[in-house]
Amino acid sequence: MITLKKLRSLKSRTQIRKIASIFHEMDSYGSDYLENALSILGENENIGREELEEIKALRGTDTEGKDIYYYLLGLLGESPADWDFKDGRSIDKSRRMITGHMLYLDHIRSPYNVGSIFRSAESFGIRSVILSPGCPPLSHPRCERTSMGTIDAVDHTVMDIREAERMGLPIFALEVGGRDIAEFDFPSEGICILGNEEDGVSKKALDAADRSLGRVAIKLYGAKGSIAVASAGAILMHRWMESEERR
Repeated sequence: MITLKKLRSLKSRTQIRKIASIFHEMDSYGSDYLENALSILGENENIGREELEEIKALRGTDTEGKDIYYYLLGLLGESPADWDFKDGRSIDKSRRMITGHMLYLDHIRSPYNVGSIFRSAESFGIRSVILSPGCPPLSHPRCERTSMGTIDAVDHTVMDIREAERMGLPIFALEVGGRDIAEFDFPSEGICILGNEEDGVSKKALDAADRSLGRVAIKLYGAKGSIAVASAGAILMHRWMESEERR
């Protein structure tokens, strides 16, 4: 435990970051220590009266420690995530329910999205994830953190869409303008293509889908008319699994 004297001597941003971590683990500290830490925070040149009032408003709730942690790091311009303190590496792969469903990630370049898709894939019985050339390496820290350990639990490989076609499985693409997902006839085995948020599914991948089962779309009701690929993929995987259960 850092002493209050040492805590007071830290540079401004380092002090805020350290006090944030203290509140994240506040059960390890006594109430007097926490009150003194807040007093020190009140002397910090980067913490104004308004910020102190916000912190006081977070006190006394069931989640005050973590709320204060995220608030303080937000003041530093940092973007911590809820999963940063979770250990997702203990997944028992043998307990997974695995279907004949596969995903093809068509140049999805965001490691956040790739990791999120793996997390959903593990939950909804995806047999394998195929990554096109151009996807980020799965060793990327953001992939690993957002996947919550599921990368190791879901089989995966890298290949071009033409190679994926040679597997001989039905192929379809999740893309705007496709058949309504509520009416789509999902195959028991097959490959669904998910495209990146900038360009959607590439022409080569769309051609592969159109030569097979075509396109499926999620009906949207907002003015924006689009949702994040990781969210869209999760909706599709759930629907696909529902169709499997009905069979």
